[in-house]
Amino acid sequence: DFGLGDIDVDFFNLVWRGDQYEAGLGVGVFVPVGEYTLGDMASPGKDMWTGMLTLAGTYYFDKEKTFAASVLARYEKHSEQGDRDVTYGDDFHFEWGLSRTFAKIVDIGACGYCHWQVTEDSGSAVTWDKGVQDKAFAVGPEISVFVPPPVLMSVSLRTLWEFEVEDRPEG
Repeated sequence: DFGLGDIDVDFFNLVWRGDQYEAGLGVGVFVPVGEYTLGDMASPGKDMWTGMLTLAGTYYFDKEKTFAASVLARYEKHSEQGDRDVTYGDDFHFEWGLSRTFAKIVDIGACGYCHWQVTEDSGSAVTWDKGVQDKAFAVGPEISVFVPPPVLMSVSLRTLWEFEVEDRPEG
């Protein structure tokens, strides 16, 4: 199957840069334009609006910016699904990375993410245990290569191993 998924629209983004850091703040929303079929785990849409607050930062441990640590955190608040009385609980998740840059074009490092559902699902159509909430953790290696002008392209390869997954598919 092929289909358009929900669209992420960012309304507001601010970025700050210093000698050894970069930080950002963003506000956006996922617009439910993708097709949704109840019971189909592969539906490209979710049939709900999702507001999202994003905070991100990178710290460079040296002036040459060859060693870095990055975090990108998001808080998501979901609306009621369009066709049934279900509002999924809010989610908090973050991605992280530690990297070393070589020759100003290759980054090699470790990365991962953590995900928690922080509020309970609600609504009259909730038939599952609301006390069991989503969570997942992952870690793995990543390599990125930046191809300088005139090509001006970046290619990344990442693999992650999930663990401590609860109330959602693993892998």
